[in-house]
Amino acid sequence: MKSKKLLEKIANWLDEEKAKKRDHREELEALLQKLKQKEAKLEEKLQQETNQRKHEQLSLNLNIVRIQQEKGNKILQELEES
Repeated sequence: MKSKKLLEKIANWLDEEKAKKRDHREELEALLQKLKQKEAKLEEKLQQETNQRKHEQLSLNLNIVRIQQEKGNKILQELEES
């Protein structure tokens, strides 16, 4: 009886871990989608901006968003591999 309960506990624990990973992956995918939308808006603003100072700031923000996307994609890939 003890071993059966132990196996049930282990199975429940593993299922919880899988659920946590799945939830984390889904949240990350949603964040990456938001970053993609933000990138598109920044690119549009960047093309329309004529003020040099604002142009540089938008360019910097765009680079930050792209770096965040790269990091998120890397983490997502690691989650899918494990």
